[in-house]
Amino acid sequence: MRRFLFALVALTGCTALSLGSTSLSRPAVTVSRTVPARCAYNPQPSKSRPRKQKTKEPKEKVKAPVAAVAIEPEVTFFEGPPSSTEMIIPGVSVLTVVGVIPFAASVARQAWTRYKFTSRRVEVASGFQGKEVVQATWKEVIDVKWLRRFGGSAGDVVLTLKDGAKMEMRSVPDFDRNLAYIMEQLGEDVQADCFYPDAPAKSFLAKVESGEEPPLTPPKAEEAPVA
Repeated sequence: MRRFLFALVALTGCTALSLGSTSLSRPAVTVSRTVPARCAYNPQPSKSRPRKQKTKEPKEKVKAPVAAVAIEPEVTFFEGPPSSTEMIIPGVSVLTVVGVIPFAASVARQAWTRYKFTSRRVEVASGFQGKEVVQATWKEVIDVKWLRRFGGSAGDVVLTLKDGAKMEMRSVPDFDRNLAYIMEQLGEDVQADCFYPDAPAKSFLAKVESGEEPPLTPPKAEEAPVA
């Protein structure tokens, strides 16, 4: 009996020792933690300033002084009132009561109307005391219409400008001479478009060439200042 108890105790002790020496194996668990990102902070900021970019502006070109150019002086070829022949018919009609008004109008035109032809422009002064002045350069004229009166001693001229306006001159004195000067200033293109010269104009130009009529040269003007 005693041997049986000793054997049982020995067996129990060996079992306890085997259990104590046995280590429990557990799977390792890895825990991952997300660390929040941190911004770097510089307690002593840099004192350096951003560099300024230099922009080059284009240099202004210095113009060379303009050479002095002599300006051609403006010369007047004709300046005066309408032809006095326009007063003949109104003067005859003044014997009637109705003719007084046309005669007074022709007298007023003689006193206040002035035509002026220069080397650069044409000018017409009319109206009360000649205060209404209309002028145009020869370059603006694109067409000319004319009508001779009293056997060619006077005539009417209508100039058409580039903008469509018209300048009318009635009873221009010394008509063929003034008309020839006007057409000379306008050039050959306008002359061809207006069918100039006509027969009376050809006769006058022939007299100029032969010396019977003075040339179409205006009187010399004083020299203009140099610019």
